[in-house]
Amino acid sequence: MGRTPLSRPLALLGAAAIAGGVLFACRAGTEPNLADISGTWQYTETFTDVSHSITCQDVGTYSLLQAGANFAGSYGQVGVCHTPQGDKYNDDSGAVTRGHVVGHTLRFSAPNCEYDGSVDTDSGASITGRVVCALSDPTRQFNFSGTWQASR
Repeated sequence: MGRTPLSRPLALLGAAAIAGGVLFACRAGTEPNLADISGTWQYTETFTDVSHSITCQDVGTYSLLQAGANFAGSYGQVGVCHTPQGDKYNDDSGAVTRGHVVGHTLRFSAPNCEYDGSVDTDSGASITGRVVCALSDPTRQFNFSGTWQASR
């Protein structure tokens, strides 16, 4: 089956991902019990839209800058989505926005997706969490959910 690009899965709608990001001055880890997530993270994610029989698997890199409890940055990924019409590339890059850390719990956004997770309290070198993405076109609504993990 042919493979065509699928952008975070925006290509389902024919739209391009938003690129860029806000960078904060680095003061990460200066507050007690606040996880320091600044730096580069390697991640994997798997998410599914059950009603449309689509499953996506991606690997990539987050580059994050943290200022106190807030963070932002960028991501780049390669991946594939398995659809009833065949496999679609899910290579993409863009902005990580609205990042916030409370203790060792974090939340952030990437185009059309919301992430949450927990930083490993012992090493601070891994994160596990959940992802949800919502997309629509004039005839369909896509609702993806799944898991992700990252490590330094």
